[in-house]
Amino acid sequence: MAWRRWSGLIVLLSSLLIFACNAAAQVGPGAIVRDIEIRGNRLTQESTIRFYLETEEGKAYVPRALSEDIKRLYALETFDDIRVTAEEVEGGMRLIITVTEKPTVRQVTYSGNRAIQEEEIDERIQLKERSTFDRGLLNDTITGLQNHYRESGYYFAHVRPEITPVADNQVDIELVITEGRRIRIRRIQFTGNTYFTDNQLRKEVQLREYFLPIVSDSASLYRPEVLRVDLQLLEQLYQNSGFVNVQLGEPVVEINREAGAIAVTVPIAREGEQYKVGTVTLTGSEVFNSEELRDLVRVTSGEIYSRETVRRDILTLTEAYADQGYAFADIVPTVSLDQQTRLVNLSFTTRPGPKVYIGRIDIIGNERTQDRVIRRELRFDEGELYSGSKLRRSRQRLNNLQYFEEVNIDTRGRAEDDLLDFEVQLRERATGQFSAGLGFSSVENVIFTASVVQSNLFGRGQTVSANAHIGGISQDFSLSFREPWLYGRPISLGASVFNRAEDFQTFDVNRTGASLSLGRVIGEFARISAAYRYEVLDISNLSASASELLQQSQGKSTTSSVTPSILRDSRDNVFNPSEGSVNSFEIQLAGLGGDNRYYRAIGNSTWYFALPAEMTGFVRGRFGFGDGFGDRVLPASERFFLGGVTTIRGFEFRDIGPEDEAGNSLGGTSFVQFNIEIGRSLGSVLRVVAFVDAGNVYDSDNDFDIGSLRRSAGLGIRIVTPIGPIRLDYGFKLDKKPGESAGRLGFLLGTF
Repeated sequence: MAWRRWSGLIVLLSSLLIFACNAAAQVGPGAIVRDIEIRGNRLTQESTIRFYLETEEGKAYVPRALSEDIKRLYALETFDDIRVTAEEVEGGMRLIITVTEKPTVRQVTYSGNRAIQEEEIDERIQLKERSTFDRGLLNDTITGLQNHYRESGYYFAHVRPEITPVADNQVDIELVITEGRRIRIRRIQFTGNTYFTDNQLRKEVQLREYFLPIVSDSASLYRPEVLRVDLQLLEQLYQNSGFVNVQLGEPVVEINREAGAIAVTVPIAREGEQYKVGTVTLTGSEVFNSEELRDLVRVTSGEIYSRETVRRDILTLTEAYADQGYAFADIVPTVSLDQQTRLVNLSFTTRPGPKVYIGRIDIIGNERTQDRVIRRELRFDEGELYSGSKLRRSRQRLNNLQYFEEVNIDTRGRAEDDLLDFEVQLRERATGQFSAGLGFSSVENVIFTASVVQSNLFGRGQTVSANAHIGGISQDFSLSFREPWLYGRPISLGASVFNRAEDFQTFDVNRTGASLSLGRVIGEFARISAAYRYEVLDISNLSASASELLQQSQGKSTTSSVTPSILRDSRDNVFNPSEGSVNSFEIQLAGLGGDNRYYRAIGNSTWYFALPAEMTGFVRGRFGFGDGFGDRVLPASERFFLGGVTTIRGFEFRDIGPEDEAGNSLGGTSFVQFNIEIGRSLGSVLRVVAFVDAGNVYDSDNDFDIGSLRRSAGLGIRIVTPIGPIRLDYGFKLDKKPGESAGRLGFLLGTF
């Protein structure tokens, strides 16, 4: 019985095989394709499928061509399956292509997220509604979300997809998120280190140990990619300290999932011996002699070898050659280790290459700013020798205009000529500004400000502004215009009208007037100018306790003055400087007509520095002196005052200097002021500073005495907020007198 069943099956299979062979012979290669039928497509247009077919009706069937057709259809990533069958028809064959389309995404949802905002998740979802479901995009979405959670400290976060088929060949996708606990670094330790302590090494790495919720930032979150960078930083520290053979082992990361803590151990497998610099030779130069080259190089025989110092010397030499026109100078260092003496012998080989000249200068991206406004800021011109320092300075000047959000200067060499074409690429920003708002200060309490400024009028680089400032003790209104390049020359012309009123404890001052200024650029950083001002001064509302000096100045008077000045500004960035200086001196002479006869001289010198640990700082010194002449005294409104958040912090506004018997500030005929400030930015919105201030005000009867300076020190923060910048400084008086407060908090909202 069993044998009969098997014999019947064998006969059936044999019959089918004979039929298939006969059919294949009839529709095989060479047969004419009479018809191509597309089946199974619902969303994909039939014309789209036929577009990718080389097999055509009326032509001979070619199996290889049909195989390539199927590959192209699969490459569309629209179909899960493609099947081809053939039928014999009169005069040839019919091909039937049956496709199974991938489902489309009806909706994508997610659940379980608490720590991460919905907007952040939406940005990382690559599958979109009504798009073809793609498993690869789903995997990329899951990987991206899990990586984002890891960067936020949720190291064990997991994303599980749930795919639910629905009607019309669609799917719903839900991303089920399990966040888990936030994991922070509790301990970073090192093994094998003898030259550097653990604390010294911890200061070099970017990862940080978790301390307190408010104090610890994202650096205490474990991220493997940051740990790799930290290994490079540690290696650089050792190599910059002479340990040229240092070797670091693979870090050991211990994760305590229950405690939500990570311990990182970095093994210093080998510190090695400390090397010093042996011989330093410089060869291959025809542009500079050996003494000139040696003056450019900082590395010195006998000092501890530092790879960073060598790198800086290479950069310095390259820039020196670039300033002589050798844009492609190559500085090749050769390092030779003497194992016995533990010396590093250095040799710098210079290959200047050909001199390079500036070819064409193209400016793109300036839709509003005129070409001439940009070109006058460039320190190089077509046909000149290439200069790296001029290129850097040109970029600084364009950035300092504040007309552009982005400034790039690209170079393109010409193989046939020793020429470099320059392309100045700019992205303009809005230069017209209207602002209005409320501010606060410890001097004036509530301040209302409003201004309309256009700093690039008609794209010509001209500035026009209207300003209003209304505070607790002052009101200031002004309208001004400035042309920085008069008739295409580096001559500036400015004009303004103003009305300023100040309400002090014992008197009121009102100034109304106009001014006209003319200046010229001298060299790269300096400017000389002269300004003429005419104003009507009104001192009124004197209290009974007003000083005799104020009583003598009561009433209206006119002032006609001229103020020559000189300014040198070499800051790398006028808004956030880290190097350079600002030095100025001016003398105001009043007496060219008008009622008042006096002179005032004011000098200022501020120097900016880049400091270690990403800190910056400045040192400022100011002084001034003045007096009346022609039987006149220096008006009370023109005397010098110090004290307050903008001069000597920790003291009341105008609190430093001579006083009358009632304790009212009289001001002085001279002053001196010093400020030292060091700070570090923490992100883009917060800056922390420490400062020391000193200064005093003197009248004509007192000589300057360095021992009489009033001094303060303190801390401050700068915060950039949507409603304006906030400045907070608390200064402690270092020479507190009986009856005085220990210090004072100064704050400003709306300006730095």
